[in-house]
Amino acid sequence: MRKDIRRTPGGTESNNRIRYLKGATLGTLGFCTRWAVDAHGIGPEWVEVVEIDLHLQTPHRRLHGIRIAHISDLHYSRTVSRGYLRRCIERINLLDVDVVVLTGDYITYDIRGRYREKLIALLDRIESRFGAYACLGNHDYGISSLPDRTRRHLLHRMIHGMEDSGITVLRNESTVLDIDGHPLWIVGLGDLRVGDFRPHKAFADVPADQVSIALIHNPRGVEHLRNFAANAVVSGHTHGRKARATLGRPWTYRKRRFHAGMYEVQGKKLYVNRGLGRVGRTRLNVRPEITVFTLR
Repeated sequence: MRKDIRRTPGGTESNNRIRYLKGATLGTLGFCTRWAVDAHGIGPEWVEVVEIDLHLQTPHRRLHGIRIAHISDLHYSRTVSRGYLRRCIERINLLDVDVVVLTGDYITYDIRGRYREKLIALLDRIESRFGAYACLGNHDYGISSLPDRTRRHLLHRMIHGMEDSGITVLRNESTVLDIDGHPLWIVGLGDLRVGDFRPHKAFADVPADQVSIALIHNPRGVEHLRNFAANAVVSGHTHGRKARATLGRPWTYRKRRFHAGMYEVQGKKLYVNRGLGRVGRTRLNVRPEITVFTLR
């Protein structure tokens, strides 16, 4: 007897399963492939959409229910393809969110700037009701061996390109969104590792009695925000790794205080996103992540 196969917008159920197995197998080994993402959002996928209720204890009740998508560490490069990242952005657009935030490391070791240009064309596809906002990661500043003038030129060119694509880049700056008459502040800081982390400048205009969400790349930056008005802090950088290598001899691993998920730090909520891309090294059995916060 002939067995009917239910059809979906992405193809047959059998094809969807095969695509998922390809994505999961390669993803487990640390590869970022287009098979990791179901562009229609209806079938199994290796990329993980993590839904979180973010309780900020705010009197601004009209902010309750606002949905914020958070992505980090795209690392557009030879090891993270355009097809994969394009599908990730299509997946974000399916979530129908109010705001998108990005927390750095958009490229990897991009000496000539070609991946920065390709990145800009991809980010232009992001959709949200109240815009997209980004901070910078350590890789975005360029390789330290390059002349300072070249690094600054590449960085400024990427920032201007992102802004032309509709992404508001906040480098030790803040901006306020008007959501049904209620303010929501987004604060973006420079990267801690490269010495561009200036919270006094970033929070200068942020009222202490209004809701603010801080974007940082390195989660350790939260330890420097004790005296600043951030209700929540979102970050990336770790790729979900519980330990990091230390330079010098002997070569050792040091356990990270913050590696993935939600933490409570000095009265602030910190979330560490596992990221979408990779830095050339494998990320064994660590699923790429799109986080969706719902404000409560």
